[in-house]
Amino acid sequence: MFYIYCVKKTLANIIKDNYMKTFIKKFTPVVLLLLQLNSYGQMTYIGLKEEANVRNAQSYLFNNMVETYWPETQIIDNYLYVPTINGIYRKNLNTLNTVDWELYAFEGIPIIDFIKNNDTIMAATAIWSNKELLLLSTDNGLTYEDYTPASFPYIEDKGRILRIAQNPHNRNTVAFMHLGQGGVSLSVDFGLNWAPQNTFIGGYQDWFIDFNPNDTTNIFHTGEQIYFNSYINATYDNGASWSTVESIPNHCTHSIAFHPFDKNIIVSAGEERLAKSTNQGLTWVTVGFVPEYIFKVIYDKENPNILYASGDTHGDSDDLRIHRSTDGGDSWHVFYEETIENSDGILDIHLYSDKLIIYTLVNGVYYLDLNTFNVNNVEYENELVVYPNPAESFIYVKSNYTINNVKIYNLQGNFVKVINKTSTFIDLHHLSSGLYFFLIDTEIGLISRKVLIK
Repeated sequence: MFYIYCVKKTLANIIKDNYMKTFIKKFTPVVLLLLQLNSYGQMTYIGLKEEANVRNAQSYLFNNMVETYWPETQIIDNYLYVPTINGIYRKNLNTLNTVDWELYAFEGIPIIDFIKNNDTIMAATAIWSNKELLLLSTDNGLTYEDYTPASFPYIEDKGRILRIAQNPHNRNTVAFMHLGQGGVSLSVDFGLNWAPQNTFIGGYQDWFIDFNPNDTTNIFHTGEQIYFNSYINATYDNGASWSTVESIPNHCTHSIAFHPFDKNIIVSAGEERLAKSTNQGLTWVTVGFVPEYIFKVIYDKENPNILYASGDTHGDSDDLRIHRSTDGGDSWHVFYEETIENSDGILDIHLYSDKLIIYTLVNGVYYLDLNTFNVNNVEYENELVVYPNPAESFIYVKSNYTINNVKIYNLQGNFVKVINKTSTFIDLHHLSSGLYFFLIDTEIGLISRKVLIK
């Protein structure tokens, strides 16, 4: 059963006084900035640099006993919604020529995720507590109540909601991934009553939960276990039973992209790895290694052969990089790269009306117009040749552009060889038989190739 009462302003005041006091406003006008810091910089800044700085929010929350904070953005009815440490901001995507954002709901509350039915919003807070873990507004965010279930599975009177997912065909059916007594719970009445489904949780990082839109009895949740194994857990019977469908020493699986209409085809994003399933997640095949922790992979719903992926380079880097596949996720190349000083990667991307919406970790939100995008490093993919394939004792890598180095990975994502020279002849004698991935760094971008060694 539930206890529901109006949330007092105590928490909001603490956060605003300690962190947000200098810039919290209902609307935040900022000077429009077009960042073109390299020869083909074409991303357009549209705001929230200070308000949505994830690293600053993580530092503040860590000092208040919250170890992880990875907000989940959404596009709903032509609006982009961005949860922040100060509530949910939103922007009408038909006004991309401005940097104005509305502080839409839950002002002063650190929000990590939310779902929405018309004027009703349920939000998960980034609070480690025994109350105010879920907030509910029935008036489009103007007022709200504590919606934390009295039966929440706490440990030592503490708990957290990590993610909320909503059944796209029945908006009252909701899945929760939570900490305390960790696991997954389902609700069929928009969070009023919960039914625990699965007690597994990774314990180190737990990132993702969602319904397969083409078969909503199929739900996935993903993350990282304490001993650095990624995991993908799935149910195929509405939560009655669960199984671990992948667990490998690849640290974390951050997200899953579902094919627009085929329930069997799914692509996962992890730490420097992309994988694909063609049997509804029962088995997975690595389809690419990239030099980022990939946080998000998305389909072009108008053309499912095209996917985009992006994330954060491990370690210091000023590069923002987007990868693209044009063959349904089977191979990947760098589609766009831009250097922004003191940047820290990309947390989320969306495709909206031929524009890539790009949510960075520290620099706010940008868009890249695909209709006017000046292609600099995409078409060369067919000009790079790796042969013979399958190979035995040697292989050639040839390109019309200078090759800086070639890195070879095994299926576990471990380096097995690095060629730090422009030579395109590679000796393979020391490699055992099996499938490998060649990550080829050329003067205008990266491209990966799968190679079978006999």
